[in-house]
Amino acid sequence: MAKNGENGSVLITGGTSGLGRACVETFLKSGWSVATFGRRMDLISELREIYFGSSLIAEVCDLRVSNHVDNVLDRVKMKFQRLDVIILNAGELGRTPLATVEQLELNDFRTVFETNFFGNISIVQKIMRLFPGGKEVFVHITSDAGSNPYPKWGPYGPSKAAMDFLFKILQSENINNQRRFLSFDPGDMNTEMHRKALPEDKPETLKDPMKSAAELESLLKEMI
Repeated sequence: MAKNGENGSVLITGGTSGLGRACVETFLKSGWSVATFGRRMDLISELREIYFGSSLIAEVCDLRVSNHVDNVLDRVKMKFQRLDVIILNAGELGRTPLATVEQLELNDFRTVFETNFFGNISIVQKIMRLFPGGKEVFVHITSDAGSNPYPKWGPYGPSKAAMDFLFKILQSENINNQRRFLSFDPGDMNTEMHRKALPEDKPETLKDPMKSAAELESLLKEMI
């Protein structure tokens, strides 16, 4: 079995693009053991090839499918024995071009919440039960769309706000142990999701995801 990296072990959901991919690269280079998953086999294969020989677990997994997640977590437990950090990065933007609440179908909301809220709840519960008495830091990658009522962000913003509030409840429920729950806003980044949501934004005005990943890694290194 592989030993944990010198800085600990981290699970990053949605690690094949955007901030997730930047976090995978940043944390590996900083000496962490990294587990990640995503839905696109070609991008998972790319990660495996680039980081062959590194302390990396990269699997095809859909956060919304319970047995997919179970398989990934079983592999993580076998290889790393524990998790120190869980970064809930995987997210669903929803229908594009963005539309008003009036224009959307009810299923547009269900689709976004299935990943951004229910999928995240499921994996948090599974990890807490798989590692009883753990000392993990859970990080929800949030957005200012969860606290500011931007037009046409109907499904995405409320899904982030709901998860942020749930994290406050989780922290209150774990106040007597060493588990911690925090939301981290990485800012407006030059990512595939941002380009789909706001194609009119110029890339040079947006933050490099690698910068956000480095900020998060630095913060977490101080916490564990």
